[in-house]
Amino acid sequence: KLQFLYFIGGEKMWRVRVARGTRWCVARQSRECVEVFREQLRKPDHITVSRRKAKQIYMLSEQQLETIPPIEIPNPYGNAANDNYYELYWLKDVVRLAKTNKTEEELVDIYQAHRKGRSDDAKRKIYGMSGIDRWYNNPSSETPEGKKSILQGLRSNLVIFGGKLIVSKVTGSFALFADSMHSLADVSNYLYRYYSISHSMREGDRDHPYGYAPLRHICADRSFVGLLIVGGVVPVAVGLYELSQFFEHVSHPPVDPTMAALSMGILMLSFGMEWLAMRTAAQEMAERQKAKKSQDIMSSATHLEAKAGVYGVLVGMCGVTCTLLTGSPVIEVGCATLMGGIVSGVAIKLLAVSGRSLLGATLPVERVTTVIDKLQLDEVVVEVYDVKTQVLGTDTVRFKAELHFNAEAITKRWRDLHKIPSVAATTLHNEIESLTTETKTEDWLMKNNAEFLMAFAVETSRLRDIVRNELKEYRKVHVDLNIW
Repeated sequence: KLQFLYFIGGEKMWRVRVARGTRWCVARQSRECVEVFREQLRKPDHITVSRRKAKQIYMLSEQQLETIPPIEIPNPYGNAANDNYYELYWLKDVVRLAKTNKTEEELVDIYQAHRKGRSDDAKRKIYGMSGIDRWYNNPSSETPEGKKSILQGLRSNLVIFGGKLIVSKVTGSFALFADSMHSLADVSNYLYRYYSISHSMREGDRDHPYGYAPLRHICADRSFVGLLIVGGVVPVAVGLYELSQFFEHVSHPPVDPTMAALSMGILMLSFGMEWLAMRTAAQEMAERQKAKKSQDIMSSATHLEAKAGVYGVLVGMCGVTCTLLTGSPVIEVGCATLMGGIVSGVAIKLLAVSGRSLLGATLPVERVTTVIDKLQLDEVVVEVYDVKTQVLGTDTVRFKAELHFNAEAITKRWRDLHKIPSVAATTLHNEIESLTTETKTEDWLMKNNAEFLMAFAVETSRLRDIVRNELKEYRKVHVDLNIW
């Protein structure tokens, strides 16, 4: 029907009809919610309500709530000493006290007024709009991974980039030109990546609940394209052109030993600075490996680029030396072309790595196996299935699994029935014997099932903590455990 309206009346009529239909659906849903609320006031189910809801909707005071025994369940959102548990109350107890203050119609009116402003209440349930601090969006006290090596690589290339470019123009050294193109690509890439690191450490918000960590991989992927073109393709193209000129017997000026020595000095300085950047990146990678973390794209990229620079400089020095000894520039041109080829190969490899990271890299198999074994050793878990992990940035990981739960083990832990006979077993037996009518039996069964669901939630929260403790090297571990 909506497609037909769009066809005969255009987009304006279609939008008007959709808006009216939406308002009608909201009104109908509101009426249904009020009827459900009224039914719960007359015959409350065995469900629980939060302390905030008991005060806002049922108008209970702090003194009245103190007369009801609370049910404490672990709070999965807080990490403060006073925020470890949620306090819940049985709806039957809350309704019983509420009716001592208000009539049924007054409570319905309060509920309807609350429903009118429910947009704010609904927003509280959306991540990033509640304004509440959670354990997983606390600011990190650590230096962002890869920042140290990027700064070292930036300093190393800034120190010698200008000298390389000037000396390559003065001496006409092809090897130095190829190395200066590599440095140009590195300087621009390091500046871009340093900018991306600061933005990738921003905490999650409404639009990006899991944070901005993938921005590292996006910016790294773009920078590798620049490295391939500027540091690889340009030197290779210039080198091939010069080689074609040589084979066409185009004359070249004789090699000046002074200029060759100046080129060698700049290349040796470049070798030292690239080696320093490579060592800094290697130290960062070793620290992550020691912490059993997956490697960060920033540190890995800096290490490979600096390593390519070290090998490229060695090739260039060989070219300059052979050209000085033989007097033929073709050797240096060939080495310069090879330098560009090395950078191109590294850029292509990094593009492949960043592509896999953008698709969503997983945790190492050994780490996932350890977590699975830990879960399966727990008494409430029969088996673990369909485990999926995803590493987001450097300090965030998602862990999803389907668990086959042992209902009997959960019941024993909840009812404390590990030993029979026991006080808990005697109490349960007496409860069952007191069920002399069908009404009492139904009431006991409903409450028992409601309590079991809460016990199940407590056990699920405990299993989430086990996963987080096993992956404690990551600051944010988002765990999704589903029922198999």
